[in-house]
Amino acid sequence: MNKTTLFFISFLFVLLASSCEGDESATAGIPLSCFDGFRDGDEVGVDCGGSCDTNCPVYINPIGGEIIWRTVLKTGTTYTITEPIIIREQSMLEIQAGVTIKVVPHIGAHIAIAQGGQLNCNGSAEAPIVFESLSDNPSPGDWGGILAMGKASTNNPNHQMTTAGSYLYGGIEDYDYSLKLNFVKIKHAGEKINQEVQAAVGLYGVGFQSQINQVEFAELGGAALKIVGGTPNLGKLYIHDAIYGIHSKDGWRGSVDEVYLKNIESSPFVFDNPIDKLSEPKASVVMDHISFVGSTNESLFSLRNGGAELQLSNWYVNGITSFMNVDSDSQELITNNLVQVSPIEFENSATNFSLLSPENLDTSFIKTGATNGSGAKDELPSWLYWVN
Repeated sequence: MNKTTLFFISFLFVLLASSCEGDESATAGIPLSCFDGFRDGDEVGVDCGGSCDTNCPVYINPIGGEIIWRTVLKTGTTYTITEPIIIREQSMLEIQAGVTIKVVPHIGAHIAIAQGGQLNCNGSAEAPIVFESLSDNPSPGDWGGILAMGKASTNNPNHQMTTAGSYLYGGIEDYDYSLKLNFVKIKHAGEKINQEVQAAVGLYGVGFQSQINQVEFAELGGAALKIVGGTPNLGKLYIHDAIYGIHSKDGWRGSVDEVYLKNIESSPFVFDNPIDKLSEPKASVVMDHISFVGSTNESLFSLRNGGAELQLSNWYVNGITSFMNVDSDSQELITNNLVQVSPIEFENSATNFSLLSPENLDTSFIKTGATNGSGAKDELPSWLYWVN
């Protein structure tokens, strides 16, 4: 090897080393959190702004923060939620028909309705309102959902603050009005916020004047509805491809009419009362015209810690292996005839029903018979003509 060749090789080595040092210095000081797909640290957006060496994207019609007085989202417009929204007392967020709302994923974004605030979603069959993830590849749990904090009563005076956002809820006004959801689609909700997976819609002490009617829940990372006390009534719900269906606790008194559920991974209906089962007011729910089409990994119903008084009528159930799981603190509901099922039709189920625990309860409270459930057995009912 001559001197010229040796010099040339040495020169290339120096250039390569300089290039590597330059690459290291370009990323020096940038936190690893800037590459994890979440907004954390001092980031302004997901992996952008703050200490991250990346500019944040410019969003279409961004919304977030506090709603004071009245804000209207206009028909036919797309908006982007870029941070949590809280609707303050005596304030209103009104969303007109045909609005699409996209939510930046994995930043803890949600819509919170504080006590005395209102969310009015006025969709129509021709132009429903859509809430969905902004992601190009959306998935269950991309965002947090809607939390409504009402002034209606619960039976648990010791816990009147939500885990997400620490919002106050509960009171004595069972006629409370917090929100209206008419012809609304909610997708990709169920993000974990403060170590708690959020429901697509959380109703905390919400009263019976609130309206939840013609709502589709799809591709959820948690429950479609979490109901904590209060007196809300629900109607015409389509819940599919979710982890949970409807979960309630702390003395919900209300009704559910015309619901179609399909592909709920775990615990479609849970009624829980995690304090003294004698506490007032008693949880009491009427559920009429319901269709459940499998599958699910757990019992269709779970009654825990005192559960709830239930009246179930006109149910159609297809593809379950267990109807009801009753724990020892809830079995008095069965023995005292406080759970009534009449009629219910089972089809393609490994067993018509089974009470997993305890197994020796009298099952005569379950009256079977022909029924169409929500109106079409295992076919989408006619009132869902607006879903495509």
